[in-house]
Amino acid sequence: MIDLPDSEYEERVERARLAREEARATITEQTSTLSDIDEKAIQIFRINTVIASILVTGVSIVVSSDSATYTDLISGYTTASALFLFTSILLAAITYTATAERIGINAATIGESILNQQYDYDLVEEQIALEYGKMIQKNYEKNASNVLLFTLTLITTVGAVCYLAIGLVDIYSTSGVSPALNVVIFLFFAVFGKLSGLYGTTARWWKLTDPDERLQTWIADWIEKLPVGSVPKVLE
Repeated sequence: MIDLPDSEYEERVERARLAREEARATITEQTSTLSDIDEKAIQIFRINTVIASILVTGVSIVVSSDSATYTDLISGYTTASALFLFTSILLAAITYTATAERIGINAATIGESILNQQYDYDLVEEQIALEYGKMIQKNYEKNASNVLLFTLTLITTVGAVCYLAIGLVDIYSTSGVSPALNVVIFLFFAVFGKLSGLYGTTARWWKLTDPDERLQTWIADWIEKLPVGSVPKVLE
């Protein structure tokens, strides 16, 4: 139990209560944002899957009707479009399935901070606020990852549409498409990446998640789980 003057105690309780309320409101907004990203990602996944099915069906019909051969329809542009479309579908699926937000205190916090009578009843709110702070940080990191994944999903979707349109023009145009158009597309993606916030989002994700350290930790953990004697000399 904490022995404090009444004025200081009341102020501390009020601060704890304010911190808890603000933290709870922040977590609510974070989970709402993550849910919104998930919903948009799954919509893009469904749309792109339908588009891919339609394209495969259309190509099969054209080839079976002897209007063209697979060689006629496969070019660098259509191949790039297919790769972009597949990547977009994959990124949308990862964005949707990777979400693991934290929305409430865990069992350990309930047992250690709330029910063990270590703290005054009102000051328990301080411990809840501290736990909420940890949740906010975890959700913030997950938000950074999902925003980056979703931005890449949009960019690859746009790339698929662009290269599909160019590929169709290249197939049915007698003069074909000039390779210089790739420079225009590259500049377009550079500008699109800037306007979409890709560069800033990537920097924020890198700073918050530290993928280098996580990769090294994962490799070290994986090596530790290997049977004794199976670790290559170069890794020892």
